Amino acid sequence: MQVFFVIAYFIIGFVQLFAIADGAGHAFRVGGFASFIIAAFLTYIPIVGAGFGVYGAVTAWGWPIWQALILFFWYVIAAVVVSIVQGVAGR
Repeated sequence: MQVFFVIAYFIIGFVQLFAIADGAGHAFRVGGFASFIIAAFLTYIPIVGAGFGVYGAVTAWGWPIWQALILFFWYVIAAVVVSIVQGVAGR
């Protein structure tokens, strides 16, 4: 199960990289290389990267905000579900 989460984290991080790059290009009106450099710094900072990924997916890609939130904050949802299951199983 842990391997699944690690692989999913890196795959979503890769998608997040492009969402942040497109969002930075849209917000700052910079070219592809500059927006990629900005995205490379922000992508794997957990909450910051997810937030900018949501911004890029919504503004640059035209996604509904709920889909972007689910995609980029999936690990928060998974952590809550695991915590609830462990709490119920421990009783």
